[in-house]
Amino acid sequence: MAGHQKHSKTRSSTREAAAPVGRNRPRGSVGTWYRAKRPVVLFVLLFALLMGVFYAVTWIPAVGERMLPGYMRLNAAAAAAVMNAFGAEARTNDTQISAVNPRPFSVDIRQGCDAVEPTVLFVSAVLAFPAGLKFKVPGVLIGSLTLALINLIRIISLFYTGVYFPRAFEIMHVDVWQPIFILLSLAFWVFWAWWATKPRPSGADAA
Repeated sequence: MAGHQKHSKTRSSTREAAAPVGRNRPRGSVGTWYRAKRPVVLFVLLFALLMGVFYAVTWIPAVGERMLPGYMRLNAAAAAAVMNAFGAEARTNDTQISAVNPRPFSVDIRQGCDAVEPTVLFVSAVLAFPAGLKFKVPGVLIGSLTLALINLIRIISLFYTGVYFPRAFEIMHVDVWQPIFILLSLAFWVFWAWWATKPRPSGADAA
């Protein structure tokens, strides 16, 4: 009888010890999922935070009313300088570019034509990605400069589109160049991420 009671007590203890394991199983599954997806979750959260900071900063008068318009004027001046080098006789007035050669036409550089948002998209993705600073710094600098140069090409191409194909101006501006710029910023990031994470010889790994 004593042996039987001892056996029953052992079985009862086994059930009691097993119960908490069953109750903790969902919690363990969530923890396992988070540990597996932690880099992705952190990337998404940091990327969203950086983009949110950018849009919040644009509401500051010194930025939205001075810095961004100043950058748009810089884009207009740079585009006019390039066109003048090819004999367009372009002039700028604030953010507007006008020319009489080869035909009279003018275009106004407004917010959205300055490549700021695609550049911030690219920079935010680079900064949020888990890589060393020795990869992020050249990525941000080279990527931002490349997007700025491509935007200069966009402005000039839109100007000449307006001169020779005025009916196609809005299509080129809205339906062609805008999605191209977003895709370019994403493509640059994908290429940078591949470069930052590709295998390297010992001693050349990311910090």
